[in-house]
Amino acid sequence: MKFKLIIFFTFYCLLCHLKAYPQANINKDSLDNILSKIENPKEKVDFIIDFLDEPGIQYSDSIVNYANRAFQIAQRINYHEGIINAMIKLANYDFRRSNYKNAMALAQQAKEMSEDLNMDKELAQSLSIIGTIYTELDEYDKSSQYFFKSLKLFEKIDYKSGIASSLGDIGMDFYYQNELNKALKYFNKSLEIANENNLLTEVKRQYNNLAVVYQEKQQYDSAIVYLRNALEINIKLGDKLAQGINLFNIGFGQMNQENFELALQSFQQSFNLFMELNNSMHIAECYVNFGFCYTFKNDTTKSIYYFNKAIEESQKHNFYRLISISAKSLDQIYTQKKDTLSAYKYVVIEKNANDSLVNLQKQKHVSKLELQYLFEKEELQNKLAQQTKNAVQLIIIFSLISGLIILGLLFSKHRLKSKYLGLEKEKIESELNIKKRELTVNLLALVKKNEILTEISEKLIHLEQNAKEIEIKKAIIQISQELRHSADDKMMSEFSTRFQEVHAGFYEKLLKDYPELTQNELKICAFLRLNMSTKEISELTGQRGPTIDHARYRLRKKLNLSSDTNLVTFLSQI
Repeated sequence: MKFKLIIFFTFYCLLCHLKAYPQANINKDSLDNILSKIENPKEKVDFIIDFLDEPGIQYSDSIVNYANRAFQIAQRINYHEGIINAMIKLANYDFRRSNYKNAMALAQQAKEMSEDLNMDKELAQSLSIIGTIYTELDEYDKSSQYFFKSLKLFEKIDYKSGIASSLGDIGMDFYYQNELNKALKYFNKSLEIANENNLLTEVKRQYNNLAVVYQEKQQYDSAIVYLRNALEINIKLGDKLAQGINLFNIGFGQMNQENFELALQSFQQSFNLFMELNNSMHIAECYVNFGFCYTFKNDTTKSIYYFNKAIEESQKHNFYRLISISAKSLDQIYTQKKDTLSAYKYVVIEKNANDSLVNLQKQKHVSKLELQYLFEKEELQNKLAQQTKNAVQLIIIFSLISGLIILGLLFSKHRLKSKYLGLEKEKIESELNIKKRELTVNLLALVKKNEILTEISEKLIHLEQNAKEIEIKKAIIQISQELRHSADDKMMSEFSTRFQEVHAGFYEKLLKDYPELTQNELKICAFLRLNMSTKEISELTGQRGPTIDHARYRLRKKLNLSSDTNLVTFLSQI
């Protein structure tokens, strides 16, 4: 008869080195005493978290009280790392007690906080918990996704303990899917890293996992070797619960090899440890295994005694599976003894236990379906929230890009407009310079023409003086005057046209502010606007210098200018 090894799969266990105080064999009283001496709240939180990582402590019921205490202190001082680590510890606790709903809620909160705060280690630990919950729900696709995400994060920060643990988790996924060779591959990878870095807790975990696989392969010698290796480490760590389970599983291997005496010794050692720890479940399991060993040794008296002890212990705590196994074995024993009355008694006990098991399995199945629904609903909500967030981000990004493009176009348009205006300004300035040069040339030509006319006029005067006939004199005088007036009118008309082209609106502005100015005064203003001297004006107009100066004086008075104001400067600003 072959027996199946109980899988010893530690949920998630990281060995942390304690920072400030010695931790070995600290009990509740000594822990409370140490905590009372720690004044800094942050240090107190860290100490509790480190203490809860101690081997053996992880399976204690007191873990929830200390984890809650650390959580409350961390919340009061807004210590994010402490809050997250406390939630991870509480999630582990809830998982071990099959409270998957609470475990998932805590793990999700820890995950979200870790993501927001860029805390990769804590994020990876949260993902591992979520993955393990999905493993329990037989959602292996989802669990493997979380385990590989966790592994990637641990590799990113080169956290060896986390890497080893994630590899072990992935191996367990393959084991549950009966892919034993792949499971062995990941367990051995994990074991290699754990040994290289002296991670004893992870080393013993992988020894146990390897033993599970070799038991499944019916290679019992190999399984026992790995279990003894794990036992040796648990003795070093002082983890009595793990020692008991190792010895318990070694006993199974020995039973499969039909070494019943050795199996009884292993079960007895295991039983002693479980009694010391007052672990009812494992005590009852030991009674069952004692019963099997004595059955195979044909010692029915002892086998009946131990199967009854198993039923008695199991009925106290509703361990229906163990009640069913023990009752069935007793039914078989009494049937062989042809004690039908006693056999029937245990048939009834077995049936009642099986009915209770069926009900529990139904409840568990319903709970599992409910959890799957809740988790899928939450995942869908998270996806929708993420999609909404992504959509908002895309809208913001698109708006920013559109805004930048619009700004770029406006800037480009402004540059083009500025460039165009600059070119227009250059063109206007160029045209203005040309007109100024034309005006200057025109003025020079007018001056030259005026000089010529003056010479002609003087010659005509000379001829008039030398003429003998009166009619000839009159004719010469008339010609001289007409020539002078005609030349002056034409000259001033041409000058006025050229001046208006260069200084458009000059006359209009002057007349608007000073409407009493005469045409002659406007001309003087124009000459002065061109910064012409009295001599230059005299040469152009043919008037004498004193006349021009007198005209300037009258002009200053009409313009209400003080002696401090320069007339030319004033006119140049109009």
